[in-house]
Amino acid sequence: MDRRQLTHFLAVAHAGSLTRAAAHLRIAQPSLSHSIRALETELGTQLFERLGRGVALTPAGEALVEPAARTLRAFEIAASTVRSVDNDEFGTLRIIGSTLWALTPLVPLVTEFRRLMPNVRVSVSDPEHRDDVLEQVRTGRVDLGLLEGPPPAGRFASQYLADLELLAVLPPNHARSVDSETPVTIEELAEIGLISTPTGTALRTHLDQRLDLADRSGQVQIETAHLAALVPLVLSGAGAALLPEGMAATAIEKGATVVGLAPPSLARVSLIWRAGQLDPRSRTMLTLAREFYGTVETDQSGEL
Repeated sequence: MDRRQLTHFLAVAHAGSLTRAAAHLRIAQPSLSHSIRALETELGTQLFERLGRGVALTPAGEALVEPAARTLRAFEIAASTVRSVDNDEFGTLRIIGSTLWALTPLVPLVTEFRRLMPNVRVSVSDPEHRDDVLEQVRTGRVDLGLLEGPPPAGRFASQYLADLELLAVLPPNHARSVDSETPVTIEELAEIGLISTPTGTALRTHLDQRLDLADRSGQVQIETAHLAALVPLVLSGAGAALLPEGMAATAIEKGATVVGLAPPSLARVSLIWRAGQLDPRSRTMLTLAREFYGTVETDQSGEL
């Protein structure tokens, strides 16, 4: 079993298809199939169930995903350590975090990080949901995760970044545009008509909690899983939305009316990582986070 085989295995596991994995790896499909068969022969077990239009992990394959990711991560850390002997860092810092929460805390950090480590690539991916952040950090597919809400105890270390205020974003020329200094209530927003993400998402959970407290449950008229559609829907006059300050700032630039919510609604955002798994790139990013936001909250296994 070698690094190449593990890379091939994880690519197929993530793609769910030999064809898609081969295209992603830029190798011929027969070569990929041979690599997977050789790995299965070496391990003495089947890792994938061959389906009509793809493949699915067997229980043995599921068990291999996390150790394979850890092993590849160890290879990368070893290479990074060797390259950093002369203080010239290379490689990629991989971060996963929702667009909702990434704009305000992450943009200045990435900008300064690039100034300090110009040879390091930064990759920021958008998760499908909160559990996706936890899974990708846990399995070592990414280095750091941007998480809204309390980080789970156990395998993760965390560093608090900021409390992001959720602001009311109203259509252009709304009556409140002449008095944007006075916060609105959730009842006022419900009267306008609310636009939000699907039930169970972090943003929707904040909104539903406020609606429940005001006895206004079920007042979301437009639901979309496309974050990029939220501001355009508000701008078109379809309704109002409750958005983090970073997205609200973008909405202001496009002509929306933005006011505070009374009482304020805050989303707590943290960076998380696998306890004990910090390479020099991640350490630099976390040091910058301390300098930018001034507070540190890590569990004892997440020493900086």
